[in-house]
Amino acid sequence: MPLDAAERRSVAVVGGDVGAVFAAAILAQRGHRVVWYRGDRTNPHPGSGVLRTFAAEPLALPGYPLEVPALLLGNAVRGGLHATFAPEFAAWLLRAAAAGRPPAVETIAADRAFLLAQARGAFAALAAVAPVEIGEAAVTSLYRGPRAYAAGWAAHDVRRRHGGDFADVAFAEIAERFPHLSPRYTRGMRVAAAPRVQNPEALLEALKAELETAATVARHWPERVRPQADGVEIVDGGAVKRFDWAVRCEDGGPEAVWPRGRGCFSACLPWRERILVRDAAVEEGEDSPACEVLVDGASGAWLERCPGRIVAAGAQRLGGAPGDDLRYLVAASYVRLWRDLAGPGWRDEGGRLTVAQGWMAPDSRPLLGSAGGRILVAAGFGDLGWTLGPLSGFALAAAIEGNAAAEALAPFSPRRFD
Repeated sequence: MPLDAAERRSVAVVGGDVGAVFAAAILAQRGHRVVWYRGDRTNPHPGSGVLRTFAAEPLALPGYPLEVPALLLGNAVRGGLHATFAPEFAAWLLRAAAAGRPPAVETIAADRAFLLAQARGAFAALAAVAPVEIGEAAVTSLYRGPRAYAAGWAAHDVRRRHGGDFADVAFAEIAERFPHLSPRYTRGMRVAAAPRVQNPEALLEALKAELETAATVARHWPERVRPQADGVEIVDGGAVKRFDWAVRCEDGGPEAVWPRGRGCFSACLPWRERILVRDAAVEEGEDSPACEVLVDGASGAWLERCPGRIVAAGAQRLGGAPGDDLRYLVAASYVRLWRDLAGPGWRDEGGRLTVAQGWMAPDSRPLLGSAGGRILVAAGFGDLGWTLGPLSGFALAAAIEGNAAAEALAPFSPRRFD
């Protein structure tokens, strides 16, 4: 229910990613006066519509520091550090190692599971703004041999203890169902019925259309944010504009938008990922295939195959060859792979060809809540960005409106790194 006029606030939402769309739309629907600084991101892609409500495991599991060399070499999906980030990475790594202690892992997993349990309900609550269609999808993580499977087991074991419902996938089933991946992949695990938003693109377009009428949409970044005692000043085109609150989302523009420099981001890991899409027409009379997501268990690269389209993300070639049509299971973050795919009909919907920078906190909890004063942050979701987008929007609204529900977000406060 929209707020009374006296309870409404002026809010600047800064960010061009999917999470910013949800945040701006939810705040506007609540009746707040929203200015959405979306930058030049004209089509934030939703990626997979799968709600990863089973992904409670932290990034910093025991043994994670052993993966650092691969990150530094840029061989992992989340990695490829720039030299400018090297000084901060040492602090990030120390915090990640501390978060990898077994008691810390269980605490972090419980906190993440708390958010994930509310994800589906948050999407349902969007029905007042735009139509949301929730279905199901099978999500299968595949491993290249017993050693890789054993390494992945720690993450799946944590997931199972915190609500994940997994089934083992034996070699015989992989050989039968995914012959183009066998014998490279020998073991796997599957979530048989993960919730999935079936209309992710349509949902985002509906939310953006609503914002064109319910909010002010600026297709540029503000120049600077200045926290004040009772509000926030934003320098926009040389003019100073005053807001009651400011929200910085995942893709929040240049550093100048963040008033504390890198602030709470000073110990976060850059993220590089590409998203590619290919249309997959269903022949007349052919049974429409169920939606299935395949994940490389070691790298996290994934490919979603659904009626009418294929979506891929990551940096791993899972199998097949360029001429194998749908069996060319690849997701590209490197330009070489992108060029390979451009000919066979894939289109880039990742926003930019340059490496994008997102953020992952060393303890794997999102950055959600106050960063000091009346500046709120919703970032650091990693591969849970789509899953937790609406929930973060409602959480931001609770904080702005002084709702007691915001107190439950204490473990996710960006100020924990101050």
